[in-house]
Amino acid sequence: MIKKQSSNYRWYVLALTGLTYAVIAGASRLCMPVLFPEISIELDLSPTAFGTIWGMDPLAGVFVGLPAGLLGDRFGVKRTLTVLCILAGIFGALRGFSVDFFTMALTMFLFGIMAAAVPSIVPKAAAEWFAGERLALANGLLMIMWSLGAMAATMFSAAFLSPAFGGWQNVLFFYGAPAVALGLLWLFTGRDPGRSSPPTDSLSVEEPSGSTVPFRQAFSRVIRIKEVWIIGIVTLSNWGASMGLIGYLPYYLENHIGWSKVAAGSTITVLSGMTLLGSIPMALLSDKLKTRKGVLMISIVALVFCSFLLPYLNDTGIWLLIIFSSFLRAGAGSLFNVMIFEIKGIGGTYGGTAIGLASSISMIGAFIAPPVGNSLDSFGPEWPFIFWGILAAVGIPILMLVKTGKQSG
Repeated sequence: MIKKQSSNYRWYVLALTGLTYAVIAGASRLCMPVLFPEISIELDLSPTAFGTIWGMDPLAGVFVGLPAGLLGDRFGVKRTLTVLCILAGIFGALRGFSVDFFTMALTMFLFGIMAAAVPSIVPKAAAEWFAGERLALANGLLMIMWSLGAMAATMFSAAFLSPAFGGWQNVLFFYGAPAVALGLLWLFTGRDPGRSSPPTDSLSVEEPSGSTVPFRQAFSRVIRIKEVWIIGIVTLSNWGASMGLIGYLPYYLENHIGWSKVAAGSTITVLSGMTLLGSIPMALLSDKLKTRKGVLMISIVALVFCSFLLPYLNDTGIWLLIIFSSFLRAGAGSLFNVMIFEIKGIGGTYGGTAIGLASSISMIGAFIAPPVGNSLDSFGPEWPFIFWGILAAVGIPILMLVKTGKQSG
């Protein structure tokens, strides 16, 4: 009976974890690219300026990614996400009080401290409650939830919520409420594996097996594993290119190509939607082929081609490129996490710290790539895309150096 209750409860944990991912890393974060054209006019921001603001979120992650993973491993998912969700709601709403570049950059940094911590902690919940072949599926489902949050934000924030609520400021206030509500749900209904029920005689790989470990033990163990560093460098190039492209694309289409606000913002919605549709198939493909690395290689190549080709296509070509490349890229986020958990000696126990370290490294790219790419707009609107394509391509030979578990390929 205990096993049955635990088995049922883990799906609730996965749903609650997915909602956290959807609201904070999805909706509250991805509402910004479609609001940037409106914000840049009101606050008189150049492409380089709003690219810098967009990069403040991952800049915070450079400093918080590893500590967040350590906190998750030390205090457990429930307590960590309770505090994180409440603060994310407060800091996210503070962005609505911005009056110039400095205040917007500052509030984006504060929100980024919370948002950038989410990828370090959320996958740990999946790893603790799911294992074996279902780990890729659980992470794929988390990516679907993220995609739903991102789609909702990019579809409605600029086109409907901003006019209905009287401006972008009130949209940012609006997104603060669900995050605080999730924090309360974690406080009153969440629990960590190992604390939820007495131990059973034998624990299968599908049963929760979470534990807490001291900071020093987790840090000293993870810091010596080179595969974690290599994956961090690959995600630095991959996420840097992706963040730059997502932040610039609506502005490029609206200001350089002449698309309407709704059409330009819809490209990010479609991008998120194809990520939703492709997350499970790409995760299952990695199980079927027994290679995480091979599927990730497809994902990175798709990003490279999307970046290089996009500025040279007509309207129809842009839509087709976004649709197909986004589907192929769908598995990247979850599979990078799965690869880390499958590294020998990591697992669910040290997964938060390992993902936190890789996340901190990747945030460097996500911070630098948007403003550097946007600054190239002055040389021609195609140059930001070329820069991000080259950056993504750098990760291909580095990925080949990764040696992880039996399915990593």
